[in-house]
Amino acid sequence: MIKKTAPERPHAPSIADVAREAGVAPSTVSRALTMPGRIAEPTRLKVEAAARKLGYAPNHAARNLRNGKTRTIMVVLPDELYIGASQTVLEVLRSAAQALTAKDYSLVIANVSREAQTDEHILSLAFGGTISGVLLMATPIPSIGERSLLQAGLPVVSLHFDMSGQNIPSVISNDREAIGEAVSALVSLGHTRFAYIHGRKDNYHDIERLRGVVETLERSGIPPSTLQTMQGDFGFSGGVACGQQFLAQPPEGRATAFVCANDDTAIGFIKTVIDGGLNVPGDVSVVGFDGASVGAFMTPSLSTVQQSTAEMGLRAVELVTEMALGELTAPPLRTEIACQLILRQSVRSLVDIPGNQKP
Repeated sequence: MIKKTAPERPHAPSIADVAREAGVAPSTVSRALTMPGRIAEPTRLKVEAAARKLGYAPNHAARNLRNGKTRTIMVVLPDELYIGASQTVLEVLRSAAQALTAKDYSLVIANVSREAQTDEHILSLAFGGTISGVLLMATPIPSIGERSLLQAGLPVVSLHFDMSGQNIPSVISNDREAIGEAVSALVSLGHTRFAYIHGRKDNYHDIERLRGVVETLERSGIPPSTLQTMQGDFGFSGGVACGQQFLAQPPEGRATAFVCANDDTAIGFIKTVIDGGLNVPGDVSVVGFDGASVGAFMTPSLSTVQQSTAEMGLRAVELVTEMALGELTAPPLRTEIACQLILRQSVRSLVDIPGNQKP
């Protein structure tokens, strides 16, 4: 009886095969396929052509097992995701996910809320050996008792919150400077009576934005002591409550320009004062912050400070992946991304109105 032997499986091309075909070292093939920006273009093109010819596809899972490394970044979300017009956290998350995919990394969302058991889960992932880096999205450092995420020895980058004081590289918007630009624009339009609507108490963004308003008024020769402040909550409801306070004030004492901690606050404020019989911007000019897409479609359209969420996500991913690969051993602790002021129908000039000339 003739014993049949199974046909040999075709040999899967290896890095060594690609190296021979391209006439380069295997290490050059590895760099060309995993870090193409660090290889001269002629060499990279030669390696890619050889890989296509041989049908070579890098096995990242096997490589990670051999090297003891993974290509997975964990994202830790805030205590709760805010549901409103201002969706900067989700927009930055979308940008980061796209940037990670382009770099052949996976993204793991560790939580949708922050209870004790959730932080336990986050720490288990961090210490479990399957994560190569962490992005903190506008949230404090997860910890349980004396055990902290920072003890896992992973690269950590903070988004939206400045944690540079804790030696955590942070990618943030230039809140203070950006809102100051909005105030300067209003001053140039003849406004001298200002009000600021706060976000949540002790919030990093609210502190930075109020500081920017106060400093800009002082530089403009307007006493910061004349600035009216009202307590909001970053939501529509806070804008509504402050709108009702504004309507209750005597007309002669009202501010002519309101700077709001975010767009949702501005939207709630505008609707309330219009429903109360006033005109925006005829009776009061309003500026928000964040750049919510709905602002362009409102009546009046909302003036705002547009955050560059795409750039923030991209820069954060560049930082955390380069740190994970050991290519960046001394990352910048503070990376500020510039915002853009967008003036629309919700503001107007007072300089042509008799009795309200700019001093």
